[in-house]
Amino acid sequence: MNNNKLKSKMFTFFNLLRGYVSREERITALAIIKGIRTKIIEYNITPDANRLFSLMGEVSYELGVESPFEDMRTLDNVYHSLNNIDELSWKEIVSSYNPVDKIMIPEPIVEEMLTKFTSDKRNVLVAEAEKFSYSLLEIIGHNKKANFTFMTDDETYYKLLKVAFKDELNIRIENNNIYKYGFTNDKYDFIFSVPTFGVRERAREESQFISREFDMIALENLSLHLDAGGFLTIVLPARITFATGNVEELRNFIQSMYSLVEIAELPAGIFKNTGIRTCLVTVSTGRTDEVIIKKLELENESLEGIQDTFVLDSELTEMGDWNIDRIFQSQDEEWVKFVESGVRKEELGSLATIFRGKAVGKKDPTGNIGVINISNIGEYEVDYSELDYIEEEERKVSSYLLKSGDLLIPARGTAIRIAIFEEQSYPVIASSNVIVIRANDGRLSTTFLKVFLDSPLGRKILLARQQGTTVMNISYKELNDIEIPLPTIEEQEEIANEYKHELEIYKDTIYKAEKRWNDTLDKLRNKI
Repeated sequence: MNNNKLKSKMFTFFNLLRGYVSREERITALAIIKGIRTKIIEYNITPDANRLFSLMGEVSYELGVESPFEDMRTLDNVYHSLNNIDELSWKEIVSSYNPVDKIMIPEPIVEEMLTKFTSDKRNVLVAEAEKFSYSLLEIIGHNKKANFTFMTDDETYYKLLKVAFKDELNIRIENNNIYKYGFTNDKYDFIFSVPTFGVRERAREESQFISREFDMIALENLSLHLDAGGFLTIVLPARITFATGNVEELRNFIQSMYSLVEIAELPAGIFKNTGIRTCLVTVSTGRTDEVIIKKLELENESLEGIQDTFVLDSELTEMGDWNIDRIFQSQDEEWVKFVESGVRKEELGSLATIFRGKAVGKKDPTGNIGVINISNIGEYEVDYSELDYIEEEERKVSSYLLKSGDLLIPARGTAIRIAIFEEQSYPVIASSNVIVIRANDGRLSTTFLKVFLDSPLGRKILLARQQGTTVMNISYKELNDIEIPLPTIEEQEEIANEYKHELEIYKDTIYKAEKRWNDTLDKLRNKI
């Protein structure tokens, strides 16, 4: 049942309670009536007024709530008014829970969070689940194979959740507080969180956290409970992006220990009961070099991007903050500078042939043709030692055979890596997940092109062509019309040769340093 249908259904029940209980007591009243009805069926008894009142006390105690029904007559009237209570499930009651002291999360924010909740996430934590009550069923339905932990420190909601999901083997209910260090020993692949804004931890001599604000505590504390490759998507006040002091220290900690995946500015006023500017931050324990930066606005009850770009993680470190406005401003200045420069530019499609690799079938370790996959493309070059192989007649793949100097880019994934193909002693093709750029004539050096595309501006140009949100998805056709600088071929070769020379020095330095380090370790171990 979608939220609109649920709201319509609940309105009918709430309307029947009008005049008997207050607005804040509606869910409690429905839960008590539902609990009474469940026991009447279980005990197989007649629901007279005395028994109803007795059962009310039993149900109220089990749920840990105070009954809103002050007398036997009121309870009897409400019970018989709600004669269709069997049509209302415990899950629907839980999904309509609305604590007056908590920020309820607007559905568009949940929808945006769900775009990051991919099918490979198996162990999921919904922190302070009562805030997500309207969307719990939608979250479950988004990935039915996942194991969910719904965590709450709201005693009533905890008990309601236990009743509602008692038969669901993939759902665990925990009564716990995410603002306490060591609140769980578990690790999760994905965590949803919208913490409390603007409240400080009670002063004590030593805090286990960098900041005392609950929202900042949640960011730090929940990040500690991410499994390898896990994602935390969390709504935070916008000051996380620019504030100094403890907040700045926390930013530095997050950047040093985790990967920033995305920072999205949420529209002003999206939370009805607070005017605090907010943003949606996604953090991962996986490797990401680029951070997606977005500004979102509310259109037709959905969040839509009005601006988006990316920034390298190293650039954020240099900036010293995550200020979204400043990032967009610098991006614009950089692009304008490139566009207005006197450097000659041409569309890539006029200089090169761009195509996608071949979809391959069954792998054969003894095959005659090597296949370059995304995993083989390193930051600087191709790793030929781990290629897959297929057995195929060379003539059947002749149009896909790679040539020395071909530039290779992953068509999908989480990071942009670019490498130059070097001819091997055997035929090699690229898989369908790899884009190949081949210079048409003597006007373009693909090594020069790699140097440009590896630059901050080049990366931004590539990301502007990507079609995914969390997983990069570049269409090779989109690359045809990107503009690149085109100095003379002599100038390009000069840049390319210097790049190759310095790369060899770099690799040799790394090799010697690693060898020295390993030799030293061996020597020290032999002394033990």
